[in-house]
Amino acid sequence: MNHSPLVSVLIPTYNYGRYLDEAIQSVLSQTYKNFELIIVDNRSTDNTDEVVKKYLADGRVSYYKNDRNLGLVGNWNKCVSYAKGEYVKFLMSDDKFKEELLEEFVDVMKRYPNVAIVTSNSEMFGARSKIRISDFIGLQNGKDIIYRCLKQGAGNLIGEPTTVMIRKKYLDRVGEFKTDYTCLVDLNMWLRLLDCGDVYFIARTLSFFRVHNNQQSSRANVSNWIDEYYFYKDAQKYNIYQLEVNSIGSLGLESVIKDRALHCANGMYRILPRFFKGNNPSIISKAFVITTRERLVGRSFVNLIKKQIH
Repeated sequence: MNHSPLVSVLIPTYNYGRYLDEAIQSVLSQTYKNFELIIVDNRSTDNTDEVVKKYLADGRVSYYKNDRNLGLVGNWNKCVSYAKGEYVKFLMSDDKFKEELLEEFVDVMKRYPNVAIVTSNSEMFGARSKIRISDFIGLQNGKDIIYRCLKQGAGNLIGEPTTVMIRKKYLDRVGEFKTDYTCLVDLNMWLRLLDCGDVYFIARTLSFFRVHNNQQSSRANVSNWIDEYYFYKDAQKYNIYQLEVNSIGSLGLESVIKDRALHCANGMYRILPRFFKGNNPSIISKAFVITTRERLVGRSFVNLIKKQIH
């Protein structure tokens, strides 16, 4: 084994043993070979151990098991703590790579030392099939992309973790993934990194994102609207992405924040009849705080009545 791998491929996993084989094989079949593969299990109760065990004879593969479940984001950060490479490449344990991915991403990183992030087009598979084609091609200024993601609440124009490679020195500079967010934890990290460097978009489909019913990210989930509200509210109020102060107003964040708050309010009323189920009390409490702060209690209630009438 090369004791100085250039790339650290990180697979955080929890009870995804049924998909893990395919993910691992997509890494080991890469045309680029100077990598380490680090798998970190977040206290799975399925057959994850059995799946990983057969790959441990490969000196590039390391397997770690957390003493306790660290949560989704906590496990991402744990993965990073083991990484030795100059470049970090996440692979969610239900996703997979095209075999040329590492080769093409590494080539970009070597050619453009100012690039903090490399990304590409990606393809959904599983429950739905769709190719995500980026609006951008080639080298893009980091600050410009921050503005584009925030303007009018455009969101993640960069890609999901499986699609993104990070230059580790910038990751070390900005710190860990933030546990404050859930569905936008990756976008928060990408924008912090783009305050340090640029981004390169490869106009090819090089990663595959599995869609299924067990994923945490569902826009129908009220907690995700809460997440989006605070994401854009923090960007506006605290300027956490170091934007020019006189340009924050041009992003249209005020209307985005109101829109997300209204979604929180509508969702709150929808789940009130199921108040005592699951995590509903906590979600309703958070949504109520947002709804009250943005003075939308009455408006959202009227909207709900109108929907019931029609």
